[in-house]
Amino acid sequence: MTQALHYPTIEFNDLDAVKRALLVWDRIHRIVPAGYQPNDQPEILTAIQSGAIMNLSVDAHEKSAAAQRFLDFHYFRNSAKTLLTWPAGFSTETFTRINPEKIDAKLLPLFEQLARRLTADGFLEVPHELAGGYMFYLATSVAERRALSLTTDSSDYWAVGTYFANDGCFTEQVYDEHANTYLANLAIDDLLPNDLASIDLDQLLRFREETAELRNVFQHELELLRDEISRCNNKEHAHYIVQDFVKRFEKAKEEYRKTMSFFRKTDVCSLFSVGLPVSATIVALPTIGGGDPYDPVRIGIGLLLGAVSALATREMSHKPKSIASYLVDAERLTKTPSFLLHRKFEEFIND
Repeated sequence: MTQALHYPTIEFNDLDAVKRALLVWDRIHRIVPAGYQPNDQPEILTAIQSGAIMNLSVDAHEKSAAAQRFLDFHYFRNSAKTLLTWPAGFSTETFTRINPEKIDAKLLPLFEQLARRLTADGFLEVPHELAGGYMFYLATSVAERRALSLTTDSSDYWAVGTYFANDGCFTEQVYDEHANTYLANLAIDDLLPNDLASIDLDQLLRFREETAELRNVFQHELELLRDEISRCNNKEHAHYIVQDFVKRFEKAKEEYRKTMSFFRKTDVCSLFSVGLPVSATIVALPTIGGGDPYDPVRIGIGLLLGAVSALATREMSHKPKSIASYLVDAERLTKTPSFLLHRKFEEFIND
């Protein structure tokens, strides 16, 4: 997880969140269509010149993979046998601009048929629900093919992106304490400075170079836990995974945090939240004799785990292949991140 793909926007909406993200990942990528000139702040241009942020173009294979997954989802959504939950958050008549360069040929007829108009600068205006869905599938396809993590700075984007990363395999009953599988939130707090506005980007980039080894150790330990905990279905073995990880994680986190002494020492914030599918045995792990999986429970120093939503158990011919999606804390989710993300997800599905 040394590199990440920023989604779904081209421009970065929160400079502070970008700075925090640069303290986590070695390089951040973003999808920029050919011929499009992003409206970037000077600090972002500096990061691009240093190689910390990179623009990438989407190749034909990635567009094709995204198009196929989107068409599969579109079919399942409208099938009477496997009718998917369609979020209320997409019940809108608004239209979204989408660059045809990002669209695979097999999708163009559908989008052109549904497009309200072609704008003067060459963008199709298509229904928001379709454009939004495709853009999240495109980001997922690119991230999977290039071994990138997905990262965003908005909890709204995180909720929508997670929905599509799991191919809409959720129930309308978002809160279900008896579900077999959950979308869980793994949140890390008490690590990064809360306010980086006064930190010059050149200074931050030099710090990154000096602490690359410690950052990579931290990245490695988090990736190990993410992969192991999402695959484990045995509660007894999960105890060993968590116990072993916490010992290593505490050391890696403490060593990395020590290097940040020149940043503001007060008002630390949540580093990020990771969305990943887990079994019911995992979210029940920290409690004795079970309990509410939606209550966030600390399983280690600065580490919180809690359910965000129930995943559907119905059989589907196209089994979702989920990819972890990281939320850099731009909205101060430190105290109750799982609860706040659960509320965001519930609003997206039902309100």
